[in-house]
Amino acid sequence: MVRERIIWQLFGKRLVSYKKLDNGEIVGTGFLNPIVNRFRLITMLIAQTKFYKNYNLGQWHGNRVANTFSPPVGSRAMFRAIKNVIRGRILRHARPIAMTFAVTYKCQCNCVHCSAGKHKKAGITELSTEEAKKVIEESQKLGVSIIAFTGGEPLLREDIFDLISYVNQKKSVPILFTNGLLLTQDNVDKLSKAGLYSLFVSIDSPVPDEHNKLRGVAGLFEIAINGIKLAKEKGIFVGFSSYATQSSTKQGKYKEIHELAKRLGLHNVMLFDGVPTGKILKDTSELLTMDQREEIREYSSYINKNQIIPPLSSQSWQNSIESYLAGVGCLAAYIQYYISAYGEVSPCDFTPLSFGNIRDMPLKKIWKIMIHHPAYKHRVTSCRMQNANFRYFYIDPIPDDAPLPYDITQLPRVDYRKEEITN
Repeated sequence: MVRERIIWQLFGKRLVSYKKLDNGEIVGTGFLNPIVNRFRLITMLIAQTKFYKNYNLGQWHGNRVANTFSPPVGSRAMFRAIKNVIRGRILRHARPIAMTFAVTYKCQCNCVHCSAGKHKKAGITELSTEEAKKVIEESQKLGVSIIAFTGGEPLLREDIFDLISYVNQKKSVPILFTNGLLLTQDNVDKLSKAGLYSLFVSIDSPVPDEHNKLRGVAGLFEIAINGIKLAKEKGIFVGFSSYATQSSTKQGKYKEIHELAKRLGLHNVMLFDGVPTGKILKDTSELLTMDQREEIREYSSYINKNQIIPPLSSQSWQNSIESYLAGVGCLAAYIQYYISAYGEVSPCDFTPLSFGNIRDMPLKKIWKIMIHHPAYKHRVTSCRMQNANFRYFYIDPIPDDAPLPYDITQLPRVDYRKEEITN
C-alpha cells in the first residue's frame, strides 16, 4: 500500500508531492522536491505557524495556549523550543525539546499493556530528590522546553510537588501524566500551587468497566473522571492520554474517547499508537495497520482543520505526510528523550534501550552518544518501534527475562535501514 499527497502539480506533472511507503517512511516524488527540501526549515515554520493559529485553549501566564503538550505561544519556553529547532536544522545536529521523566515505578495499577513494565529493579534505589533535581537542571541546560513527569504513578512520589516547582518556567513547562487515582482536592491544590502547566490522565477505554479491567483497579474510571473535574475547576489544563490498537480501532474506540473528552470540556487528547513495549515488548499482534493509521490521521486532520476542541494529538498524524511537512515524525533521540527512575537515558518512553546513566556521566554526553548511534543519527518519519527492521536488530535480541531498558552496547551497532533481515 502506498499513500500519496500532491502539494503542487501543473498540466498533470507532479511538481511537489510525497508518498508514504509500506514501512511508514515518506519519500518525495515531485520534480521540484529536491529544491523544496533545501528550504525545509521555512516550510516547516509555515506549517507549524498554521497549526498553532488554529487553537486558543486559554491563557497561561498571559500567553495563549494552542497545545497543552507544547509551551504557550509567545512564551520564553516556546522561543527556546523554536531556537533549538532552528539551530538543530542549520547545524544538522539533533537538539532536544522535550524530556519525559519517570520519577518512580511505583503504581497502584496492574495494566496489561504497561509501557513501564519490566523497568522496576530490585536492589537499586530510585533517584533521590537531589538527583532528580539534577536531571531537571541538566535537561534545561541541554535546552528542553517541556518536562513531562510520568511513572509508574508520579503522584506516589512524596517530593513530586517540589520537583514540579523546581522547574524554571522561564525555560520549560512542567507536565504530568497520571492514572488519576490520587487526584484528590488536596493534591490538585498542591499541583496548582507548584505551577503545573498541564495534566494528562490515562484513559484506556470510554467504557468504565473495560478501563478498570485493563488497569486492574475497580472504580478507577469514576475516580479519574472526578479528579479531572477537580483539576479543571482549579484552572489546570487537562487532557486524556490514550492509545489505539488494531482491535480498538476497528470498534471506533478512539472516536468515543475523543467524544468523551469533548463532553468533559477537556483541552487535549493525546492518542498514541499501540506500541509493543514494556510488558508486551514482543507482542506485535495489535499493531495498527496502514489503513488504520490513515483512518486516525484523517480524523485528527478533520478535528484540527475544523478547530474542534479538544484537538486530537495522534501519533498516526505525527507520523503522516502532513506532520513530515511540519518537521515532526519520530521524536525519539531527535527532539525528545526519556529518563528512568534509576537515571537511565533512552530515546523515548517506548524504546527500552539504555544509552547511559546520569549517575555515571553527564546527560549532555549521553545525548551525544545517543544521537550519533547508527540507529539514531538520522531523522525518520515513522516510529522505529513499529519498524520490522529496527525491531529485528534492536528489540528481538533482548532476552525475555531481561530488565528494561536494555544496555544498547549489548546489541549490534548497525543502521537497521541498510541491513537485511535473515531468517
